[in-house]
Amino acid sequence: MRRFYPLTAAGIFSLFLFLALAWPVSAALVAASQADYVEGEVLVRFRPAQTTDDAARIAGVHGSEWKQHFAQLSQHEGRVIGLLHSTKTTAALLAELRADPAVESAEPNYLRYPTSLRVPNDPRFGLQWSFQNTGQMANGDFGTSNVDISFLKAWGLARPATNEIVVGVIDTGLDSHHPDIISNRWTNLGEIAGNGVDDDGNGYVDDIHGYDFSLNTGAIADSGFHGTHVSGTIAASGNNNIGVIGVDFQAHIMTLKVSGNGTNFSSAAIVSAFQYATHMKGRGVNIVALNGSYGGGGSSSTERSAIQAAGDAGIIFVNAAGNDTNNNDSSPVYPASYRLPNMIVVAASDQNDSLANFSNYGATTVDLAAPGVDILSLAPTNLPSSFASVVQSNSLIGARTLEFAGTTTSNGITSAIYYCGLGNPGDFPRAVTNNIALIQRGTLDFTVKVANAMAKGARAAIIYNNIPGNFNGTLVGPSNWIPAVAISQADGTALSSLTTTGTVVNFPDIYQYLDGTSMAAPHVAGAVAFAALNFPNDTVAQRIRRVLTNTTPIAAFSGKVVTGGRLNLARIVDSDGNGLPDWWEQQYFAKTSGVATNADPDQDGQNNLAEFLAGTIPTNSASVFALATTTRTNATIFKLQWPSVSGHFYRLLRATNLATGFNTILQTNITATPPLNLYTDTPPATVKAAYYRLQLEP
Repeated sequence: MRRFYPLTAAGIFSLFLFLALAWPVSAALVAASQADYVEGEVLVRFRPAQTTDDAARIAGVHGSEWKQHFAQLSQHEGRVIGLLHSTKTTAALLAELRADPAVESAEPNYLRYPTSLRVPNDPRFGLQWSFQNTGQMANGDFGTSNVDISFLKAWGLARPATNEIVVGVIDTGLDSHHPDIISNRWTNLGEIAGNGVDDDGNGYVDDIHGYDFSLNTGAIADSGFHGTHVSGTIAASGNNNIGVIGVDFQAHIMTLKVSGNGTNFSSAAIVSAFQYATHMKGRGVNIVALNGSYGGGGSSSTERSAIQAAGDAGIIFVNAAGNDTNNNDSSPVYPASYRLPNMIVVAASDQNDSLANFSNYGATTVDLAAPGVDILSLAPTNLPSSFASVVQSNSLIGARTLEFAGTTTSNGITSAIYYCGLGNPGDFPRAVTNNIALIQRGTLDFTVKVANAMAKGARAAIIYNNIPGNFNGTLVGPSNWIPAVAISQADGTALSSLTTTGTVVNFPDIYQYLDGTSMAAPHVAGAVAFAALNFPNDTVAQRIRRVLTNTTPIAAFSGKVVTGGRLNLARIVDSDGNGLPDWWEQQYFAKTSGVATNADPDQDGQNNLAEFLAGTIPTNSASVFALATTTRTNATIFKLQWPSVSGHFYRLLRATNLATGFNTILQTNITATPPLNLYTDTPPATVKAAYYRLQLEP
């Protein structure tokens, strides 16, 4: 029996299309829609007889200034074209210019926005650099802006979910009660929990959320921590104001537990997990991927056959490449080196687009890289990790807990920080008593440094590195240790030169950072689920092709992985990068490239991008995001009406004077009630005119 080991190293304009609609209260009109614009600016085209000097003079007459002249475009068009700026409102300036005989046309300086999902409200999203890398610090390490999987952009282009998508995780189990995954567990609707009966007749008793193939039971509690972390990267719940978010935060996790001790997996248990998943796929469960963040041992024909059988059923197997800095081309590892047509093998990259220093690679045997360093995800609630930080002058310094160190409350320990050299007994100033000791790494073991600090009465200890970056350390075993954390050389050097007060935080946490190709693989498994959401009819080969042909080329990965690239979630859904998702282009134009973003094929005043964002049909002029009619029921009450699309939300604003803008928000987050939404408004009795603006909410 071969054993495997977890591969862990020691509005937005995607829905922020603004449409301005206005009319007097005294009339019921069909309003034309227009996109939002820069207030006080107008794009103007003068008639051919006007020179640039004429244009500047005319601009002055209308209380505006010539802000920009489009010289090349003007030469091409044979007339002066440019941008005017004024302290007047756009509406007022447009009215004047359009009435001027020297002006051929005038239009707002419309705003366009990137098609991206709004940043989710999960409070630790900012630490998930693999989803949005701003160069932020994560687990004590800084990254490079935009070195990420383009998560927000991808989800701004996603197809609305229509059915359940399931990812099976072959691992140590799952803390299925973790608040950030509980809503995204797969549930076997044919089984009754806890009755000891195989209700659905599939051969497994009480397989409610999966099964434990190491102990043959329906209890799937994590025997370690690995499976919970992997599952969170794939499908942690999104926008729930809790913790983190998963790559496909709408997917459901089928837990396929194959370890009773949390440290290794047997071939037999793994084969059983594949067999179960394949069987349930045949029963109609939409399992699109299996994640295997493990490897080790030799080749197994039985396991190989089980993986292939899953592929024949339509399931992709995503496998970690390994953490031995090994060239898998010359030294095969398994199961990564089976190279079956339904497999994707994943190396680990860091937040600066380098191959992780532990990651296996292979120019012909490892398919792509994905983030696998300093990955924040779930920790089992019964085995909390520690959240460590140092706060000084409102600046958060990334820290790592020393194993077995004492804990604090979430507020930490606030006290004066004293530099204590290398931590020798004579290095501690007398004032460190009841305060925080700052100690440099080197010469002495961590246990000795911290013990000496405790002997001098320190309440907490900070140890800073003697080489660039942060480090992981241990106090060897449990004891009555004070809280002790590690920080980088740069941060420690800066603190050592200050006389300052700071806060040391080290409290139990149900989230943790981990490194490994184990962390890279679930990014890709989540990407497979995302591909299945957008292209539900793809075959296994087509789905794999979408993932692998749309990576971001990175020089560091050339010759290291087959694609020479790193996972890019956005390119999976928008392969030509034109801002229109491939599934949408295929639906309305029967092609996935060559569709012009700014074209307006149905001539309804909204281009293709605007139609996509609003959920309207680009080839049907009757389908347009606009306030279609108003009905006046008496002198002061109006019924507003507009076509609406399921899944969208709207905002309605009112102005009584266009010069002062739309300063009254009537209602936000109005839920769509297809095919039409109705809204009744009663402007103040003293108002002579009312103007309305309809907006899409993100």
